[in-house]
Amino acid sequence: MTEQTLPRGDADMYTRPMLAIYDPIALGMVCPLAWRCPRRTMLAFYDRNVRDRHLDLGPGSGYFLDRCAFPTPDPSITLVDLNQLVLDTVSRRIARYRPEALVRDVLRPLDLGDRRFTSLAVQNVLHCLPGTMAQKAAVLDHLLPYAEPGARIFGTTVIGDTTGRPRFTRWMMRQYNKAGSFHNAHDRLDDLDAALADRFTGYRLWTRGAMAFFEIDV
Repeated sequence: MTEQTLPRGDADMYTRPMLAIYDPIALGMVCPLAWRCPRRTMLAFYDRNVRDRHLDLGPGSGYFLDRCAFPTPDPSITLVDLNQLVLDTVSRRIARYRPEALVRDVLRPLDLGDRRFTSLAVQNVLHCLPGTMAQKAAVLDHLLPYAEPGARIFGTTVIGDTTGRPRFTRWMMRQYNKAGSFHNAHDRLDDLDAALADRFTGYRLWTRGAMAFFEIDV
């Protein structure tokens, strides 16, 4: 499967009804119960890494952007997603920050011109993308041209390996992949580690339940 033939992943699944229930269901129930990682842990991670000029790939409902503690009262925020409805929804939610919203496919070069960022987030994105982990890691290559020296790239992803996981975790992973919400059945932590090691020397990778967290110093 080449980059040109990769499907859209779950971009079309983010409808108004889906976005309306995303925070209470996906973040409030599925993350702590199925993935064994509460949203407060992800928010604390976001708080630690977000900076003043921020690029957010696949912002979802905008929960983390709305709740996080930016280091400045007037951050510069750019949103990137393939789904215009997502961009519109998140832009309204964080209108106080006057974000810029751009329709882009994260699996292709982002074409962001001369924009440069001090933090770049890929939060809960990789498990939604089609392809192998090696193919998904192209997202990191597409971020690098827009990262200021010393910037922080960070993200989370649900790892599809359910070996030793509770029964409910295994069942939910199957359901999400069957529905097309996730494309992570073959995602492994070792493969993510290898993708990071191929590109960076300064990175940290760890897990909380089924969720992998990574921080990259550019």
